[in-house]
Amino acid sequence: MSISSAREQLKQCKDNFKLPSNFNSEEFRLVANGFFQAEGHVSCRIRDKYFTPVFAVNQNFSAESLEFLLTLWHVLGRTGTLGLIINKHGKLVIRLSSESWDTILNSYSKYFNSIYGEKYIAFQKLSDIRRLTSNDLKLDPSSLALATHIVYDLSADGVNRKLSLSDQLKFLGLNSTNVELPTYTDNFNTPSILFIIGFILGAGTIHLRLIISDKGSIWLIPTLLLPQLKNKYNAHFFSMLENYFKSLDIKTYTINKANDSEIVDILTSNERNIKEMTILTVESISSMFAKFIPLIRPYSHYLYWKYDQYGLMSSVSRLVNAKAHYTLYGFMALIEIIYSYPNKRLQSKEFWLDIIQSWFAARASETQSGENNIQAVYGRGPLKGTIVAWKCVFPKEFNIKSRQFGFTNNTESGQALKQAIQYRDISIKSWIDSKK
Repeated sequence: MSISSAREQLKQCKDNFKLPSNFNSEEFRLVANGFFQAEGHVSCRIRDKYFTPVFAVNQNFSAESLEFLLTLWHVLGRTGTLGLIINKHGKLVIRLSSESWDTILNSYSKYFNSIYGEKYIAFQKLSDIRRLTSNDLKLDPSSLALATHIVYDLSADGVNRKLSLSDQLKFLGLNSTNVELPTYTDNFNTPSILFIIGFILGAGTIHLRLIISDKGSIWLIPTLLLPQLKNKYNAHFFSMLENYFKSLDIKTYTINKANDSEIVDILTSNERNIKEMTILTVESISSMFAKFIPLIRPYSHYLYWKYDQYGLMSSVSRLVNAKAHYTLYGFMALIEIIYSYPNKRLQSKEFWLDIIQSWFAARASETQSGENNIQAVYGRGPLKGTIVAWKCVFPKEFNIKSRQFGFTNNTESGQALKQAIQYRDISIKSWIDSKK
């Protein structure tokens, strides 16, 4: 889509936008806070002797991101500028921004009060900068110097400015003296699941990994990745996340460097420098399928453009929780589902299908019947040690009745085995298909 046609679409949507009748303002606010934690930006510019605040939040343009940012713009009183730009990667981006002191300090800072770390403190710093520089007639040198130091301590932009701090002070006619910066307090309120959903919407990833096990089977590893740019406030933010997940009995680990090639590939596909990220990770069937996915299910509509990630995980979790992967048909169905969703993967679908078919074939070759889920039944008395029937057995979670097919000679044995295979295949297919 061209930027001109996208701008026309945005204009029409602005004119016609209304909140849905079932809109929950507080739920959306918490989601928006999580999204801002991941994607928001707060800073301040100095031009001549004028200090200008900067607020921005953006996302690659799509129907879903348009809906989300239109909603955010609307609930914020239609303040700020909601527009479209082309970013440095050549992608069309929808962006909500403001450079108004009144809007940022009296509206946005109050709305985004459930964030953490650098961005939570940035609003406090902006408030101090405004207080120190609000006298347009005469700026006190000590106040101006302190405001300038705070600006240069405000977010990552403080180290990426055209003028160094000393040059900026010299430009303002100030001495480069040491200034004691105010002490700021971070947010100690516990995150919510809606905040986590918003963070996923911005920077997080819900991903299902496939790994060949030591025994030649396949490990399904559902994974949640929550990355954040490294800064001095990270320790507190990630401790808050860890404590929240711990309260849910969900195990996490946090790393400052990703070494796994698949994880690196996933995160760098979002145009981020993975070397600059701290990453909280959740990865296990118990934590993800039994706890996390059911927790976000009632709020999954807030995932907007990342709903497919949830949809994949939800579909797979239903089958895994039903133990479908204990059968060849079930495991193949899982692989088919995984590859039906958009996901960047290192191996083809056929690669994994070959792996799992070979593994089940090897297990079948170890049985008397040469088949999975079909056991030999031995006779009693004079028939002791002689196979007299083939019995279909299933995981107890299937709730499928076991059934055996008897025979008295080799010819009947072959026929009975065919009957058992047919019963097994129909029963397993029917059970697993009902869980999709």
